[in-house]
Amino acid sequence: MLSRRLAGVLALGAASLLAPRAASAAPLTDEQVAQSLFETARALMERGDYAKACPMLAESQRLDPGGGTLLNVALCHEGEGKLATAYFELNQAATQAVKDGRKDREDIAREHLARLAPRLPRLLVRVAAPRPEGLAIQIDGSPANVAVIDVPTPVDPGRHVVEVSAPGYQTSRWEGESSPSVTSEVAVVLQPTTTGAGDAASPDVERPKRGTSTRTYLFWGAGGLAVGSIVFFALSTTARSDALEKCIPDRNFCSDDDGVGAVGRARAFAWVSLGALSAAAVMGGVGLFMGDGSSTSAATLSARPVAGGGALSFERRF
Repeated sequence: MLSRRLAGVLALGAASLLAPRAASAAPLTDEQVAQSLFETARALMERGDYAKACPMLAESQRLDPGGGTLLNVALCHEGEGKLATAYFELNQAATQAVKDGRKDREDIAREHLARLAPRLPRLLVRVAAPRPEGLAIQIDGSPANVAVIDVPTPVDPGRHVVEVSAPGYQTSRWEGESSPSVTSEVAVVLQPTTTGAGDAASPDVERPKRGTSTRTYLFWGAGGLAVGSIVFFALSTTARSDALEKCIPDRNFCSDDDGVGAVGRARAFAWVSLGALSAAAVMGGVGLFMGDGSSTSAATLSARPVAGGGALSFERRF
């Protein structure tokens, strides 16, 4: 009986001695958790499971920042296919390695940077001039500095969305796929927003003139047709001279087939010359009638019958 009591007292004493030690055990520190995450992620990377490894390495770097972990985060993202993300992180890792005096890490980072550079997908955003005040750009839902305009910017491969906006203008949206080694050009032309019935732009924004480019094209076309008319008139005159040498106009008689052909060419070239001259006159008249684009009216070309035949007329609709 005594021996049982003695055993109980000894057991109680041992428990009391162990209890304070258990209660005083410290929780895991951020550094310890970071180390565990790092080791697990490295094992996953060796097996090629970058999708699981990269978030662990990123969390390890957040808990206990270090140049070695940063380099591994970059290498993991490179293996995952996030080329632009890896490229930026490798640059950071190389800079950190120089600060830490770790030439080995710097060499690794620069080796991978040289290998990645030609493989980077890039976005080249162009905005037609004049660029309005308050221009804003978003790439994949995140604001981007307007300095990226006209600068090929590295992005990860995959689908991307670019939105360009400005006060008084409609938001321009581009969505497309980016592939390694390919620069995707995004050409943006901002259109003024309408403010109701008047189709007027915001008073804070200078509105581009309407119809200016169309008017220019009409004048160029008219000039080209006028030149063509002169050329065909010259050809018609030459053919007529050939016909007069072998034909008698009053009797509609030609001495040989060459004379008949010359007469046909003279007539054909004359008709073409007349048609080109008429079209040039029409296009030039339309261009003049359109005005400088400051009015909301529009010039149109229509056909209407008249006594003795048909004619082209201009109508101005308001």
